[in-house]
Amino acid sequence: MSTGKAPGPDGFPAEFLKHFWSMLAPLFFRVVTEIKNKGYVGGHMNTANIKLLLKPDKNPMLPSSYRPISLINTDLKIISKALTSRLEKVVQSIIHQDQTGFIKNRHSTDNVRRLFNVINMAQNSKKKKIILSLDAEKAFDRVNWSFLLTVLGKFGFGESFIQWISTLYNKPKASVTTNQITSQSFTLQRGTRQGCPLSPLLFAIFVEPLAAAVRQNSVIKGIHSSISEHKINLYADDILLYLEEPQSSLEEVFNLINSFSKLSDYSINWTKSSILPLTKNSWNPANQNPQHPSTTNTIKYLGLNISPNLNELIKLNHDPMLDKVTEDLRRWNNLPISLLGRIASVKMKILPKINYLFSMIPLKPPKQWFQRLDSATTKFYTRNKKPKISLSTLQKNKDEGGLEAPNFMHYYLANQILYLTEWLKPKEYYNTWLEIEQLDCKHIKLSDLPFITATLKHHNCFKNPLIASTLTAWWKALDITNVQLKISILSPIWHNPDFKNKKTPLYLKTWEESGITHLQDLFENDKIRPYNNLTQAFDINKSNFLQYLQVTETIKKNTPLDLTTLQPPELAIYMKKISTKSKKLSKIYRALSNTNCNYLPIAKWEAELSITPSTDFWTEICCNTFKMTKNTNLQLIQYKVLHRSHTTQQKMHKMGFLATDICSQCTQNTADSYLHALWLCSPVQHFWILITEKLSSILDCRIPLSPNLCLIGDLTMLQLPANQSQSILAALAIAKKTILLNWKDKKSLNINQWQNLLTEFISMEKMSALRKQKKITCFEERWTPFLIALNLNF
Repeated sequence: MSTGKAPGPDGFPAEFLKHFWSMLAPLFFRVVTEIKNKGYVGGHMNTANIKLLLKPDKNPMLPSSYRPISLINTDLKIISKALTSRLEKVVQSIIHQDQTGFIKNRHSTDNVRRLFNVINMAQNSKKKKIILSLDAEKAFDRVNWSFLLTVLGKFGFGESFIQWISTLYNKPKASVTTNQITSQSFTLQRGTRQGCPLSPLLFAIFVEPLAAAVRQNSVIKGIHSSISEHKINLYADDILLYLEEPQSSLEEVFNLINSFSKLSDYSINWTKSSILPLTKNSWNPANQNPQHPSTTNTIKYLGLNISPNLNELIKLNHDPMLDKVTEDLRRWNNLPISLLGRIASVKMKILPKINYLFSMIPLKPPKQWFQRLDSATTKFYTRNKKPKISLSTLQKNKDEGGLEAPNFMHYYLANQILYLTEWLKPKEYYNTWLEIEQLDCKHIKLSDLPFITATLKHHNCFKNPLIASTLTAWWKALDITNVQLKISILSPIWHNPDFKNKKTPLYLKTWEESGITHLQDLFENDKIRPYNNLTQAFDINKSNFLQYLQVTETIKKNTPLDLTTLQPPELAIYMKKISTKSKKLSKIYRALSNTNCNYLPIAKWEAELSITPSTDFWTEICCNTFKMTKNTNLQLIQYKVLHRSHTTQQKMHKMGFLATDICSQCTQNTADSYLHALWLCSPVQHFWILITEKLSSILDCRIPLSPNLCLIGDLTMLQLPANQSQSILAALAIAKKTILLNWKDKKSLNINQWQNLLTEFISMEKMSALRKQKKITCFEERWTPFLIALNLNF
């Protein structure tokens, strides 16, 4: 059970049951056994409490302005979750691919990709075609339990499982809380229960007979491809119907749904449903029945504005989103949030909205759109000031000198490559939209497109804007990662423009049917298979030696048949590897963002500190910045020091704001360089001496007076445990904070100010650690010497 959820009427959250489960489990088992035997959930266990939340910008005097949130008891959730885990194992086999909502390994993106493919397919047809978008009236609340149990029986569920569902829906009760006043409980009569793990899957089963009836009805004409018919898309209660011969098909749809409604209580609000014509003259609104849905130029589906012209998708969706994001960032600009907090805000509030559009709509927004978005986020990060650290640097990984601010272009590419990984999946992972896109590729397999080096922009597949967008994103991703697409062992042999014999791509049907499809099939032990070996391995007719010569010679013209030169790009191997994995988006994004470079001003630091470290040195320095503490204020101070982003008198002089670059804080008559300002300046140097002496005394070990340690956090000169090393880095970061607080009057620097800041910091660390016992142990290991030396007791 997931934690962090509000409890039901009994007040016991999941955390309580988890903590005391060893004691509660035997009792809970007896309760479940009694429920099964009696067929009834007794007491208040089956009672829910409905909380009312006012919807944004709604009239509080109207009941419809409130959103009901139903809270059910955790013990009942456990029973429902156990049943759900069993139902999940079979639901994919009984629910058609047309329905994707809340079903494992099915996603809303599949529905939308199919929708766009159907729209694109319709543009090339002269037949009348429409999309009917249905608006279900409180769909989850109108589920007839008797009908649901009958459907479960028809799908072949066992008597025991159906009995459990019947038991859970046997006189359940609910009460409503308004203004902290809870009503008397009342008995529910229909509907799936909000907050119950079973509800989404039960609704999918409940509505599947309607979808099956639509598919099986020959009078309802779907939109046809050359090999299949597309009629219906379902995502929970969002339903789309793809129709040809609209007049007769619509009438039959109305009759069918009305019949289904009489049996199930399911109801469609026809006045809120809509018709989207896909072709000219496909639907005449003047001839429609007053009870028919209205005709529109766009429909709303899964939060997207859909037009029959795919080229309008950016204008209808991305442009309004960009305006909203820009306005939000402008409003938030004056909030007292640090740079790290601002990046976190963009990740939490802006990125999910943008990512949703990228995941659903494959078409790429224009360059100006990304520039506007980057400009808006940059102004938010810098509070409308000139940035001292570029956006491109902030977007890098933390171990490369960045802060992992979202790179929206990379997220767009990662979302498109997600579809490419769908192309690469084995055949058993079937999606309806894959069938349509395969038809547009003619003889070339979808899974082979990413590995063809010859230009495909003039191939038939590129006429499909969805395929074109995915391929273009793939080529761009290869370019970003400095990889050149070349012929490799993953290259297809057949219908590949890379391998032409007399201007015609190679194709031998018998060889393909025998399993020879890619260059890797021609190799064994890093060498091209001899003819006899090939015929035995793939059961090919031994009279095909001339074909063997033809294939090998044609391929040799384009590339040497040497396995060492035919290795595919690492990114391509990675895409194939993760094609069936979960959380692919973040993995692809990391692959695009990992440049293996460091974006700190390394050359300046190495020259000033006279060091020539190893390649991993600066990576470790960057990582230490975020390991030393969870305090973002100190992390940011150290990060800015590493990037030398503070303004010195030397820098002000170069910008023309000061007449001289000589340091005014000491008598050395030296230019106020960055190293001078943070280390060599007389009052600063004296301050660092006091700090290192104090730390040496606290930790009973020698802390060297070194800019490598004190400024950039080089721990190689210390042989201390990790916890002590992190506490030293934090204490030194507080010392740099003290210097920055006295940046314009360094003569005021004193160790008491540092000690007060350190005490305040340790106090905050203690408060943070108190939440978990494990953190308390870590806190004590790290800070006990400081608590003793500074006589701190809190």
